[in-house]
Amino acid sequence: MNLTLCLTHDCNLACTYCYAGKKRRDAMSRHVADTALEFAIERTTEPLQLGFFGGEPLMEWELLQYATEQAEAATKRSGIRLLPTVTTNATLLTEERAEWLAEHGFFVAVSIDGNRAMHDITRPCGSGASSFDATLRGLTIARDHFPKLDTVVVIDPSNIGHLSDSVRFLADEIGVPRISINPNFYTEWPESALNAWTDAFGALGDFYTDRFRAGQSFELNFINSKIITRLKDGYAACDRCSFGEREIAVAPSGNIYPCERLVAEDRNMEVCIGSVFDGFDEGKYFGLLGRRGNRNEECIDCTLRERCMNWCGCINYATTGQINQVAGIVCFHEQLAIREADRVGNALYAENNPAFLKQFYYV
Repeated sequence: MNLTLCLTHDCNLACTYCYAGKKRRDAMSRHVADTALEFAIERTTEPLQLGFFGGEPLMEWELLQYATEQAEAATKRSGIRLLPTVTTNATLLTEERAEWLAEHGFFVAVSIDGNRAMHDITRPCGSGASSFDATLRGLTIARDHFPKLDTVVVIDPSNIGHLSDSVRFLADEIGVPRISINPNFYTEWPESALNAWTDAFGALGDFYTDRFRAGQSFELNFINSKIITRLKDGYAACDRCSFGEREIAVAPSGNIYPCERLVAEDRNMEVCIGSVFDGFDEGKYFGLLGRRGNRNEECIDCTLRERCMNWCGCINYATTGQINQVAGIVCFHEQLAIREADRVGNALYAENNPAFLKQFYYV
């Protein structure tokens, strides 16, 4: 099971695209954390992936430490493997904290929207000042402690023009091993921004190819993931979002949601499926599970259907109001990502590129 604890509704940044709603000083209690851990462990014999989210989870550092240590003890008693993760803006990350996270086996994801020009457009401090220097300092610390660090870049119509330069900055100048490009699906994308998005993905495809030709393997999520779907003839069942079934998110109040993206201000009872104190609301829970998937008529005969993330319930709900209806902007992204991944993959495979074959074919 994947359990995400949203430790607080508070954050020290004011990202323009934030889906978490209005910030407030409302943190999870230890009692809620304990009960959520007990709730999850009772319902799984699989490894427990324990995620810490927010708001900004490092604002509740002592609670994060407490919950981790409680989870370690509980999973050890139950014979379950623990996989802790944290997603952070890195402004509050220190050497001491990074060492503690590394000692406890954390997978870390740092959100930074590229270079200074890109980042400052969308990720200011709550005061309106730039957060770039503090974020970059934290990212550098994370890079030095976590070899599998994920770096998350959110693209938006306002910053898309800086994407290609930003990926090159993060990969070449900062030396991060992996970059995840996450689109802001929850806004309007004018045609000019869509054109810039297309151009940027093309430039990144060229950059990715050049890296492999230089013998430097690299992970760029929209290319890596779509190459894998081609090799596997689509997403396997275990790859798909387990939205509410094997994946739950707990708000500071103890309310349960099927995904951390839907917690927001913890006021949307339509997608709240219970609480850690009272269990699942079975009517909502099974109703939600029954509606998962994709119901768009235009998707039925699409040749890319099995390689498309049309099944992501949280994105579907946020963009269309239905967990099984896909928005046009998602279709745009998926087609663009698949087309670019196939262009890159075909070129590197035809060249028998050693780094490419080693990464994707284990040759």
